[in-house]
Amino acid sequence: MSVTANSCAPAWHAGFLAMLPGIERQVRMLLRGLTGEALDDARSEAVAQAAVNYHRLAEQGRESDAYSTPLAFYAVRRQRAGQRVGSSFAKQDALEPGRREEEAAGWAELVADRHATPAEIAAVRVDFRDWLDHLPEVKRRLAQTLADGETTQGAAELFGVSSGRISQLRRELAESWRAFTAAPAAA
Repeated sequence: MSVTANSCAPAWHAGFLAMLPGIERQVRMLLRGLTGEALDDARSEAVAQAAVNYHRLAEQGRESDAYSTPLAFYAVRRQRAGQRVGSSFAKQDALEPGRREEEAAGWAELVADRHATPAEIAAVRVDFRDWLDHLPEVKRRLAQTLADGETTQGAAELFGVSSGRISQLRRELAESWRAFTAAPAAA
């Protein structure tokens, strides 16, 4: 089945269609092991959820934050959890305004001292965003995926590498963070 954009489609639709092949490729990889009707249903549900999530980002003017891999990953995760598009669970979507800010600050909360002041925590959040901006795209996506709570094995499947490689990259990210936040040496 071929999907094409038409003049009646909403503005966000063209952006989603451009990402659709990548989303479908990731969904197929994440759902390998399913067969027949179960696979067809899971794929359809995941693509529908990815469309909903992309639409929400577009409503907020955040299309530039949308990537096919995370959209597919979250869609499949919701599908596996039995949270179908349009169900009552959809109200608990990870992209709702309250949850978005929580998840964006995921690692920032982990690296902040539990006894830190609000000012120190705010500074860490700003530094964290700046640090992410300096990472290459793949490492940035990995850092965000890990910050969202994905396991090493889950990240390995999502990025198509071994768990050992994810562990290595996790250490590299931690070293990069420490170097980024280190106080400059006195001259």
